[in-house]
Amino acid sequence: MDKVKMTTPDGVTENIEKLGALFPAAVTEMRGEDGTLRKGIDFEKLKQLLSRDIVEGGERYEFSWVGKKAAMAEAARPTTETLRPVKADSRDWDTTENLYIEGDNLAALKILQESYLGKVKMIYIDPPYNTGSDNFVYPDSYTMDEEEYEGGIGLYSFDGKKLFKENNIGNPRFHSDWCSMIYSRLLLAKNLLSTDGVICIQIDDNEVENLKKICDEVFGIDNFMTTIVVKMSEATGMKMAHADMRIPKLKEYILVYTNGTRKKLGEVSIPKDKWDSEYKTFLEGLTRDDVSFLKAVRENEERTLDDIRMCDKILSKVSYISLGNAYKKYNISESEQQTFNFQNAWRIVQTVSMTGGAKQLADEKKERTHSVFFSIVTPQKKMYFIKGDYSDDISKPRIKILFADDYLTVNPCDFWQDIKTTGLDNEGFVDFRNGKKPLRLVERLIKLFTGDNDTVLDFFAGSGTTGQAVMEFNIREHSSRKFILVQLPENLDTEATKQTGANKKETEELIRFLDSIHRTHFLSEIGKERIRRAGDKIKAEHPDADLDIGFRVFRVDSSNMRDVYYKPEEFTQTMLGETVSNIKPDRTDLDLLYACLLDCGVPIHLPHTTTTVDGCTIHNVDNGALMACFDEHIPHSVIRAMAAEAPLQVIFRDSAFAADADKINVTEIFKNLSPDTKVRVI
Repeated sequence: MDKVKMTTPDGVTENIEKLGALFPAAVTEMRGEDGTLRKGIDFEKLKQLLSRDIVEGGERYEFSWVGKKAAMAEAARPTTETLRPVKADSRDWDTTENLYIEGDNLAALKILQESYLGKVKMIYIDPPYNTGSDNFVYPDSYTMDEEEYEGGIGLYSFDGKKLFKENNIGNPRFHSDWCSMIYSRLLLAKNLLSTDGVICIQIDDNEVENLKKICDEVFGIDNFMTTIVVKMSEATGMKMAHADMRIPKLKEYILVYTNGTRKKLGEVSIPKDKWDSEYKTFLEGLTRDDVSFLKAVRENEERTLDDIRMCDKILSKVSYISLGNAYKKYNISESEQQTFNFQNAWRIVQTVSMTGGAKQLADEKKERTHSVFFSIVTPQKKMYFIKGDYSDDISKPRIKILFADDYLTVNPCDFWQDIKTTGLDNEGFVDFRNGKKPLRLVERLIKLFTGDNDTVLDFFAGSGTTGQAVMEFNIREHSSRKFILVQLPENLDTEATKQTGANKKETEELIRFLDSIHRTHFLSEIGKERIRRAGDKIKAEHPDADLDIGFRVFRVDSSNMRDVYYKPEEFTQTMLGETVSNIKPDRTDLDLLYACLLDCGVPIHLPHTTTTVDGCTIHNVDNGALMACFDEHIPHSVIRAMAAEAPLQVIFRDSAFAADADKINVTEIFKNLSPDTKVRVI
């Protein structure tokens, strides 16, 4: 039991804990005046986390690299980019809650900060492994040129002479660039996780050590849950070509971190690959329905006396033989025995010892009954089935029955070797093999860490495995989980020119596949097509299922607003005419609407309807969470119609109101009809 502290609260400690919850990266250890270690705040790092610019200051013992401060500053720097809806590429736009975002994931994560703050239950990412052949390229603004980098790591002597230059996989910049890339994205991703959310990052040996240190900083070392080791290859073929020179790599890792609060994990079990030899007693004289009834009563603590009597009646008819004699009786050959065991697991048992009060109850009932098998119920309402022909001379006889079919599975723990990771060509219905992750792998993570209606985010979506995994899981588990996928539209033609060997061949196959379906040569097109085909297959197999197989496509693009910040002397008469509207001429109502949702913190997967009043289009998101009208001339009748719905927020074009008096009228209408509505213009 806890002791009463008998002291007033330590305000400093409480504040450190509060800051640590918000900014785990700023928490450090420091030695006090008494010499003891305690938690403290790294104010230099805290200043950087709260700044959009690089904060100057000496670096200290920590995991650091050239470009770390710049990456931190980049994560904090706002963006003017937005998401533009692409209805033509979408599926079931009006009803789906799934999202597919094309564009740089750094920008996408920034854009989603308001609308999806704390709303994602699980993040799964499979980022570039930095193998030296994956050629990861991300358009980060903090990327240094060669001169900047070499100056930063001291490749020049004090007199300016070049000391040396590394230009291979061992070059420190090779790791620094990767660390900067992942660091800024994880800082942003953390904000999207719910307080009980979990992030799972798959990686191999090249950067696992650096990634672990980065995650310890971003999510807090106390929030590290586990490292799952996944067997990803077999010791065959090319893997063994140079086994005499190096140890072949068969595994990858999944680092798992929580976001502060741990919750009960979903139950995951896998079939045993061979029969447990302890189960060697074969029961006769009962049916499968009998066993089902016995187990139902056993698990029901509200069981009645009649239920118990029925169990004993069933058990009184049961006899047994050894499993070996069952093989002989039913003419089971040696090659058939394993299959026979699993098929009859419902009536094959083992016995284990019991002690204490339960053993005493068994002894007492044994004296009163003539049956070999019977039941007992403890004062704690636990029910056990007993094999009662045991010797009274044995101190710990094996008497409690365990049915084999209750123990045919095992927990995979933190070493997963049961998932097939080869021959994945047929998964996903698209020609994408290199780097594809098994569906069962992602589905298991979904089962472990999410619940019904939760959202799963993957911002290195690749071929779209996570999207298909969510849909497959939903149909199998009768669930309604949602996904958000983000993928950089990598130009495969450009990639092919940089590649050689098998990688080049793989990319060329992707290009041919995209040509066959008349799609542009972008990696993101592979992901979208995979999700479409997976949805088609699921719908064909389950035509009556109420399942979301759609997705809304958005594209990262520049702001909808014109850049009109010119000096007065820079304006021409033509420019004056062009800047009458502050909105770019190629932007649609949908462009404006979804940019407003993102700006106002409204999720962009919510349902959206439109109505027309006096020639004006009114957009209504989630039954009044936000309403908007972007027409240039809006009569009062439209304003009143919108106010009558009492929305939480309404948005108009600024140019829709020619004079200040018009804006005042709008404000007054809402003040009278819907005073709690927030009125805004763009």
